[in-house]
Amino acid sequence: MSRRIESQGEIETMLHGDVTCTIGDRVALVFHAIDDPVPPIEVVIQSPAGLKIVQRVLGELPTGLPQSAPPVEFVPSSKGLYQIQVKELRGKQRGTATLLVG
Repeated sequence: MSRRIESQGEIETMLHGDVTCTIGDRVALVFHAIDDPVPPIEVVIQSPAGLKIVQRVLGELPTGLPQSAPPVEFVPSSKGLYQIQVKELRGKQRGTATLLVG
């Protein structure tokens, strides 16, 4: 089960599973693109302080469906707004999202 968070762009970011988004919880993210994305795909997560805490290049977009790539996971260490950016490195699709941890 996936839950939507505030997203903009052609690639939507969703929470995977039932997560409360508090400090110390493991947060798993999956994505949904309007069109099939062209790999590679870059995912960047920034902390409320603006530091990059996750930067990954993926060969396949994790969707949460059976046989998809595993979700992108991180553990928030502080309260605030986490910025998520996902984009095709060779294409035009991209998306941004904001996740409130508190």
